[in-house]
Amino acid sequence: MKRFLSLLLILSMAFGLSAVGRAWADEEKPVPDNATIDAAIYLDYAAGIKAGVYRWVPSDDGSYYTLAAVDESGEPLTAQESAINVGANNEERGGMGGFPGGELPEGFRPPAGMAMGPGGMGGPGGGGTVYRGVYMNANITNAENQTMLIYAPAAYFTVDESGEVTGINHEASVGSYTADTAPIVYLNECGGWKSSSPRAVDTGYLEQGMIYVTAGARSRDAVDEDGLHTGKAPTPVVDLKSGVIALRANAGVIPGDKDRIVSIGTSGGGQMSSILGASGNMPEYYEYLYEAGAIGVTKNEDGTWSSVWPDNVYAAQLYCPIADMENADLAYAWWWVDLADLGGTYRGSMTDFERRLQELEAEAYIAYLNGLNLKAADGSALTLTGLRSGSYYDAILQNVSDALNAMAAAGEIDPGEAYPDSGDWLTQNGDGSWSVTDMAGFMVGTGLVNNRNKAIPGFDPLDKSAENDAFGYPEDESVHFSRSVAQILSDNYEELSQLDGFDAELVDAYITDALTGEKADTIYEQANLLNATEILLGSDGHSAVDPALYWRDRSGTADQHTSFSVGYNILLAAQMLGRDVDYHLVWNMGHGSNEGTSTGTFIDWINEICA
Repeated sequence: MKRFLSLLLILSMAFGLSAVGRAWADEEKPVPDNATIDAAIYLDYAAGIKAGVYRWVPSDDGSYYTLAAVDESGEPLTAQESAINVGANNEERGGMGGFPGGELPEGFRPPAGMAMGPGGMGGPGGGGTVYRGVYMNANITNAENQTMLIYAPAAYFTVDESGEVTGINHEASVGSYTADTAPIVYLNECGGWKSSSPRAVDTGYLEQGMIYVTAGARSRDAVDEDGLHTGKAPTPVVDLKSGVIALRANAGVIPGDKDRIVSIGTSGGGQMSSILGASGNMPEYYEYLYEAGAIGVTKNEDGTWSSVWPDNVYAAQLYCPIADMENADLAYAWWWVDLADLGGTYRGSMTDFERRLQELEAEAYIAYLNGLNLKAADGSALTLTGLRSGSYYDAILQNVSDALNAMAAAGEIDPGEAYPDSGDWLTQNGDGSWSVTDMAGFMVGTGLVNNRNKAIPGFDPLDKSAENDAFGYPEDESVHFSRSVAQILSDNYEELSQLDGFDAELVDAYITDALTGEKADTIYEQANLLNATEILLGSDGHSAVDPALYWRDRSGTADQHTSFSVGYNILLAAQMLGRDVDYHLVWNMGHGSNEGTSTGTFIDWINEICA
């Protein structure tokens, strides 16, 4: 058994704590961290309602109910929304819908159908009270990240004279759905690869007749009371899978079609949504689910594991996914490689070492990309023949062009007026449409070149200041995880060591962690289990079993956080498996979910694939 899994089990069952019974431990922390709860009560929601620890709580206006935790007198327990990370640079949105200075972080706008309400991510009339959620798995290390809140239209319930829910009204309908056919929108807030906790309601979904679930998940910032890091990869996906399983295990209590679960996330949350979509029912995850205490996951006599309920999702929505972490630096370097002398440096400077490393990473991306053997919808190969040549490069330029044309068709931009001096990168075609013809020209011409968000390397930087704490063992503060970058450093060590900016101590540590050290294989496996592209393609030891049937990606042409080629690769891989994909860039959208309507909306897409 993997060492970090053993440690996770120990920290969840040690300290002399027996299973927690019926009532919450205290008002501030209903179940203490580092405890094993009674799954027969806390994960069987019907039993929990009967025992008086959960209740369907009506909204103030009576339009919806929330399945939430209650105290011994039956009163719902409230929770404080924590900050939401919206990007890989870890900018945070303040709790309860507040932003520093009252301004939205650059590039952030809620998806169509998700307007900002007074309580956070609330739809029109949304933003109600945030309650403490219902538990998703049984071995508790960070209680607030192992719960979810479930919101459903009031019409889907039968109630008694006092307004208490007594069952599901299977004949009721809201919009195009009934209590049995309503899709379930499954939101995670793992932006910045940080932990997710339940959020306020978004009534925009409920008004459509959908069920809305906002799920917690432990990730790289989750630490227990003894200082152990409890959210190491692949824990965030394990927690989210636990929630999917719990929804299915409690089908008799929760309205909605459990075969129509639609995952959604932004940035790091987009990554988690991608892996939920790619890794459905993969047996490699069952051991992790068992250790976390997911309901219905058991260990067999022969040492294998089984699950009573599936963990796959029907559809996956990705907003600017921070994904393919092992190779994300390569993709970013390829994107920016010819901009170093045009303003495309991180914080205004670049050492000789960084410049050469960026060139080597960009060149390595060509080999990596071609090794994926990606194909377009018509079956033609998508390859790079150079840094700025090949059918893949042409496809990327077409994606950018399509985004501009969609915005122009919506009447939201006049390209000729917006970019009057763009002859070196933008041309108008005979039919009036526009074509972006050069990546560097586009990035300079739109001003994106001045907003670089990453160093070289940036996702796995030399100082371990980014997502590095997502990998390794629970006792590790942070480790290097990009084997592809470590290989470049190793292969070119002598050349790089002669350049200004080279730090032998940092480079040696990088190579050891990710490539040659005793933890390297474990770290590599952690990264592989969170690589949707390679799982869908079956290209690095793991293969998809039941991937999502429908995929949608919306990334922005002004996203300075990650190469939008990453999301494109994921959807190409899904398409190659025969899945239905809806991929569009959104013109001038930054790193966030502010897609507007020029390329459709998330809610419209759900209705198209579910109604």
